[in-house]
Amino acid sequence: MDSATLLLLVVPLVLGLAFNAVKFMRFIGFVASGGRKSNTRGRDFDNQMSFDERVAERLRELDRDRG
Repeated sequence: MDSATLLLLVVPLVLGLAFNAVKFMRFIGFVASGGRKSNTRGRDFDNQMSFDERVAERLRELDRDRG
């Protein structure tokens, strides 16, 4: 078998194995996280608001709960 044929067979096989390994590791990471990513979305939104906006929002929530 010459080197060109060997490259045509081995390179796609190695690339396929590497990409499947990466997809598998991402899947394992997703399963292991247990949905923590969806819980942090709300906190990320709060972090984008300024401190004054967060305080005002919290006061509005407390006012709604009282009334």
